[in-house]
Amino acid sequence: MRLACVFVVIALGFAANLAVETTGPNAILFTFVGTPMLAVGVLLYVVERWRAGAFRAPTPEGGRKA
Repeated sequence: MRLACVFVVIALGFAANLAVETTGPNAILFTFVGTPMLAVGVLLYVVERWRAGAFRAPTPEGGRKA
């Protein structure tokens, strides 16, 4: 989860840089570096939550299947 957070924070840094100074090079940097980093961070987070069982349907009787 920490690695996913690092990727997302770096991507947000590129987005903040673009918001403060809207120039062509900053837009290109966010498009080709920031957006893929954001996508990788979200993907890592989803995979980790999936492995933890966050997307399973709740079952009766405290999580035990009959």
